[in-house]
Amino acid sequence: MKLRDCDSCLVYGTDNRPLARARVAVTPNGGVQLFFGNFKLYSARFKTFVDFYDTQQGLIRCYCELVVQRNTYPNKVVEPWMADCELIEVYDVFQRQQDLRVKTHIGADCRMEDGQFFVATIRNISAGGLYMVTSQVLKVGDVFSFRYRFDGELCQLKAKTLRVSPGGGGGFGYGCKFVGLSKDAEAAVRKFVFAKQREKSRRM
Repeated sequence: MKLRDCDSCLVYGTDNRPLARARVAVTPNGGVQLFFGNFKLYSARFKTFVDFYDTQQGLIRCYCELVVQRNTYPNKVVEPWMADCELIEVYDVFQRQQDLRVKTHIGADCRMEDGQFFVATIRNISAGGLYMVTSQVLKVGDVFSFRYRFDGELCQLKAKTLRVSPGGGGGFGYGCKFVGLSKDAEAAVRKFVFAKQREKSRRM
């Protein structure tokens, strides 16, 4: 499998914990290079998992061999480390239209486009959207925004309501999709979702 439209990824350490985010560049001959803004890396050669965020294909988890070294390109001031990345095996692909969804209980202070505020509880979330319950009356097509800190990273998110259902307890349930989601925000949401899924798998 080749990367089609990918400019960011998440690299895991040999302990399977997130190590660093990186910018992805595909060379003319099809090679993959990663550029890190993290100053705390060191020269090394190792094999690990990398989550590539491809806008056409979704999240591609690959087992890769990385050769990390000092960046020799002009961008070394802001990206001091780089790595040649060999994709050994595609471990899994989570297509955008089949985004993994996890149950949550997240309180969100939401703001509509007209400035009106309301409080909601997000019951499940994926990189494509969310389902929330609130006492606020919304219509299909209403757009709202909220902030949430995913694993320490504060993200500004905007969503549009697609469907309405009884939410229980006198409230309303709304299925929503994200709109105008930045790549950084999408990466943060995906990382959050996969972390929750791993927690669930360990408990089972």
